[in-house]
Amino acid sequence: MTQHILHVCTQDSPVGQLTFDPLENRYGFRYYPSWMASRDRFYLSPAIALDREPDNPGSVQRFLGNLLPEGRVLDIISATEQISKSNIFGLIRALGKEPVGAFSFMALDADEEQLTREIRAQQQEAVRRPVCDDELSDRIRKRDLMPFPIWDGKVRLSLAGYQDKLQVLVEGDSLSLVDGSLNSSHLLKPESLNPNTPHLVANEHFCMTLARLMTLPVAPVSIRRIPDPILLIERFDRKIVWNEDRPNTAKAVLRQHVIDGCQAVDLPVDYKYERNFGSNRDVRNIREGVSFARLFALLDKTTADSKMVVSAGAEARQFMLRWAVLNLLLGNSDAHGKNLSFFVRPSGLAPAPLYDLVSVCTYDEKSISHELAMAYGDDFRIEDIMPFSLADFAYRTNTPALQLVREIRRLASSAMRLAPQLAKSDVYVGEECDLVQRISEFIVNQAKRLMAIAQEIPKVNTALLRE
Repeated sequence: MTQHILHVCTQDSPVGQLTFDPLENRYGFRYYPSWMASRDRFYLSPAIALDREPDNPGSVQRFLGNLLPEGRVLDIISATEQISKSNIFGLIRALGKEPVGAFSFMALDADEEQLTREIRAQQQEAVRRPVCDDELSDRIRKRDLMPFPIWDGKVRLSLAGYQDKLQVLVEGDSLSLVDGSLNSSHLLKPESLNPNTPHLVANEHFCMTLARLMTLPVAPVSIRRIPDPILLIERFDRKIVWNEDRPNTAKAVLRQHVIDGCQAVDLPVDYKYERNFGSNRDVRNIREGVSFARLFALLDKTTADSKMVVSAGAEARQFMLRWAVLNLLLGNSDAHGKNLSFFVRPSGLAPAPLYDLVSVCTYDEKSISHELAMAYGDDFRIEDIMPFSLADFAYRTNTPALQLVREIRRLASSAMRLAPQLAKSDVYVGEECDLVQRISEFIVNQAKRLMAIAQEIPKVNTALLRE
C-alpha cells in the first residue's frame, strides 16, 4: 500500500515532511534541512523535537489529532468530506490550510525546492469573501439545516473544540472569509445551541473581560449584535499587518505557532480531562489525563519574556498558578487540558493568553456537570476544596504554599471589587443582565471562601502530603 505524504510549511518556509503508512497506521515526521539550518527554527511540539526522532511512535498522530474539531462539528466535517472520523491523516489533508498555530499541511508532489516556489506563488493571491450581517444572522438561525462550518460548499473550520465557530478576518466593521495568502484574525462564536447553557456569549465575554480587568493576559473579546449576539475573539496566534495606504485593510496576517496543553504533554485529545475514563465509581481513580502536575512539569521547557526580569520557570509558574485560581473563582469547571496554550519559540515554550473562560457552575448542575476537569489535590468539586486540597495542589505542582496564598488573596480581592462593577455594564442586555449578575454573585462568594481557606493553607502538615 502506498505511503502518503504531506508537506508541513509556515507562511513562507517549508518545515518538514509528514508521512503516513495506512496499513500499519504509522505516522512519521522529519524536518527539512533548510528548516534545520534556519536560526528561527522551532519544533512542532516538545515530543517532536528538532534534534531526535519523535519521543513515541504515536506522538505525531497525537499532535495531529489535537488539531481537529470534536463532537458534532467533526461529524459534520466527516460527512461533508466523506472521510472517516478516525482517519486523522485524511482530515488533516482536507482541513490543513489554516489550523491553530503557524503550520499548514500541503498535499503536493514536490521536492523541497519546488515547495518553496509554490509557497511563494500562493503568497501573491489574497481572497476575501465578505459576510454581511444579514447573511450571518440567517446562517446562525439555520444551523440545524445548514451546518455552520460549511460555507459556499466548503469547510471553513479547522479548529479544535465542540462549539460552533467560524474563522474570519475582521477589518473595521467588515467580516470576511479568506483564502489564498490571507489568514483569519478572529474566531466568531454564535450562541450555543444547547438550551442548558443560555447566553453563553455574554457568559464568556464577562469572564474574559473580568480576567483582563484583573490584569491577566487574555485574548481580547467583543460582542457584536447582528442582531443575534456573536462573540468575536481576537486570535493570539495571528498578527495583522495593516495597509498604511488603505484604512482598515489587512496587508497580511502573520501566523505564530501555538500548541495546547494536550500537545505540550503529548497526550491525545481523549485525555484532555484528568479522569480520562470519566467519574463512574469503577473508573474514577484512573487519572491518566492532563493534570495540573503534568502541566506544571512543563516549566523546564519554558522561556522567559525578554521584558521580564524573572526566570522563565518563575514567569510560567505564576501564569499557570493564576489560571488555576481564576478558574476556581469563576466556577470554570470545564477548564481542561486543551484550554491552556503555549507559544512555541526557538528557545522554548511561553504561555499564551487565556481563552475559553466560562462560569459553568452558574448553570443548573442537573443539566451540565460541575465536576472539575482537573483536580486540586484529590478533589474534583469546587465545594469540596478545603485548605488540604490546595496545599496538596501546591505540593504536587512544586509551588511554594505562600506563593499560592499570595495569588489567591490578590486575585480574590481583585475579583470581589471588579465583578460587581462589570455586571452593571450596558454591553449586556435583557436576560444577559440577570446571568452576569448571578455570575458576579458567584464570584464574590467564591472569593470570600477562598480568602478564608487561603490563610489555613500554610498550616497544613506537609508530611501528610508525602504519604
